[in-house]
Amino acid sequence: MSTQRAVAAWTATGTLAAAAVVALADPNQPGRYPSCPTRLLTGLDCPACGTLRGLHELSRGHIAAALDHNVLLLAAVPFGLWLWFRWARTATTGTPAPAVVYPRWVMPVMVTVAVTFTVARNLSIPALTWLDAA
Repeated sequence: MSTQRAVAAWTATGTLAAAAVVALADPNQPGRYPSCPTRLLTGLDCPACGTLRGLHELSRGHIAAALDHNVLLLAAVPFGLWLWFRWARTATTGTPAPAVVYPRWVMPVMVTVAVTFTVARNLSIPALTWLDAA
């Protein structure tokens, strides 16, 4: 087995093990996982707050509940899966994936969305409470 294939196999094993832990060990139960450092230090939700609970809900097939924890999962999960499968295909076949060229505006838009989302979910405006990580 080539080194690339071994790395892909071990990464797949680790990913599946981590997914199983998140699926089985409910993050809503206190003490199961470490707290978000941003929330601990500032008391504010970061753009990723609620992601672990959202992934737990996704593992149960509860899409609405997952998005209630972090609405950015709607874009992050498919993108993450795409990146992972792209990498795994390259690692297992040895054939590099075609280069993806993003327009120059993609990164500034992603940063703007993350910053806007973070600010909006931390405002004390009743109309925005659905963005909370709770």
